[in-house]
Amino acid sequence: MSNRMESPASYLRHYPGLAAAVGACAPVQKHANLLERLRREPALEMAQLATTRGGMWLHRRKVFGADGTLVADDHEAWLAQEVARDGGSVAETCSRLDAGGYRLSQCQITTLYFVAPGLTGEPSDFLQVEVDVEDEILDRELLAGRTWRVPTTLEALQREADQGLQLPEAERVPVRPRNYRLRRVVDVEDWLKVADSLEDVRREAFRERRYKVTSSGTQEGTIQTPDELWPGWDRFAAKHRRFFLDWHRSSASPYRLCEHWVLQLTDWTDPSGRREMDMVPMWAFNRPLAKVNASKGGDYEFYGALQKLDRRIGVPFGWYFYMLHGNRVESDTGERVIRAAEAGTIVMPECDYRVLKDWQTSSYGF
Repeated sequence: MSNRMESPASYLRHYPGLAAAVGACAPVQKHANLLERLRREPALEMAQLATTRGGMWLHRRKVFGADGTLVADDHEAWLAQEVARDGGSVAETCSRLDAGGYRLSQCQITTLYFVAPGLTGEPSDFLQVEVDVEDEILDRELLAGRTWRVPTTLEALQREADQGLQLPEAERVPVRPRNYRLRRVVDVEDWLKVADSLEDVRREAFRERRYKVTSSGTQEGTIQTPDELWPGWDRFAAKHRRFFLDWHRSSASPYRLCEHWVLQLTDWTDPSGRREMDMVPMWAFNRPLAKVNASKGGDYEFYGALQKLDRRIGVPFGWYFYMLHGNRVESDTGERVIRAAEAGTIVMPECDYRVLKDWQTSSYGF
């Protein structure tokens, strides 16, 4: 299910008229017309489609009558109106709606990730354009009171209304033409800078903490700082930044990261006012990729499988980044490569070995 959140404007690029222009494009296979339109914008001249991700849908559903006419654009708002119409009696509303033969739509979403590299060559210097392809179809019956436990509150009715029987395949037809919707254009380096500033605040707050340390033989203790208790705890950057630093330090450096990875970026503020930003890298390789098992074969054979993966995705040391996220390279792969390199059974570039040793010192992943 899609869970969109409003993002602050500091790291978003704004292009007047682009949202309307994207919405006016007719979806076609491979999205060539959309790409051509994006490339007319400043800094998007080199945009390319990196990958797609599906399996999401809008929470909002449209309501249709038994004869196929559109009743409402938002099922939750409509249900609230219907309950109010019945004087607040949810039971009466359920009884009435059950006899109406109402149906709900589902707006299925496939997100297109376009990337446009900058001029510096830095791994994080790119714009990420996210465009949703919306396919809205008749999906299922509206479920009101036809359950073993009739809803007693509006909230329960709204929560359970989309749990009705799915329609037969022949009846799951589009309710409107498929369309594009521009979600946002993110300046990735600017996003990282904002996330860095939040991390700096968190680390400074942690650094100011004091801990009372006592021994088992006495009640007296000493007051110590995090730097005294855990020397080097802040040696490495936060993982959202470290991912890019590791790319820059490794054999992957000559290759554009944005041609091989896109980013799931979130930014939210909890009820207490605490802001959180999170990043999950998603690979852009769009063909089947064999899994590498870290427990099979001798060192030479095992490392050969990793190099084969690198050749297939087109990036040296690419297996390391697949180890950080995904299910193609197991997390214990790094330890085995280090052991094999130090035993002399495999040979790897010194820069990649250094990245691995730092990962061994302070491992991370997504």
